[in-house]
Amino acid sequence: MLEAHGGVAVPTGSFADGASAGEGTEPGASLSVLFALPGSGRRGFYAGFSQHRFGCESAGCAAGGRYVATGFDAGLRFALLRGHRVMPWIRLGAITTRVETGDLGGENAGVSGLGFGGEVGAGLYVGGSSRVALNPGLRYAFVDTELPGGGTLAMRYLIAQVAVALAF
Repeated sequence: MLEAHGGVAVPTGSFADGASAGEGTEPGASLSVLFALPGSGRRGFYAGFSQHRFGCESAGCAAGGRYVATGFDAGLRFALLRGHRVMPWIRLGAITTRVETGDLGGENAGVSGLGFGGEVGAGLYVGGSSRVALNPGLRYAFVDTELPGGGTLAMRYLIAQVAVALAF
């Protein structure tokens, strides 16, 4: 199955309102593409690519500045029901992220080191056994990445997305 996701990423914790280097971000657009492979029973595997854009004026960026967080995710998705038109699911996975901080200025401008973290999520697969379905969901991601100036950016954020899922 191929899924194309669009939505919003909302920073939480110190990533949203902290005063350390790189902290103090605002919500922004979130896009991702995901391949889901059925497993045995209610379990399935997924692997994808995501990009999240956070406003960073409060972190010290120029007006209209953005952080662009790009990375990969992979994990397990569990269907709580099967064979229904609406099927709830939960997921648990690992993520990698690099953050472009070019709008930040100073020693922390540039591209961060590769950060590793995780994600948990839940949602609904709406469409039953049809070839095209909607897949709204909510995820919480946590990843730490090293800024170019040497500080660590503790990224914590919620992702609310709606996907169009194409079965093949």
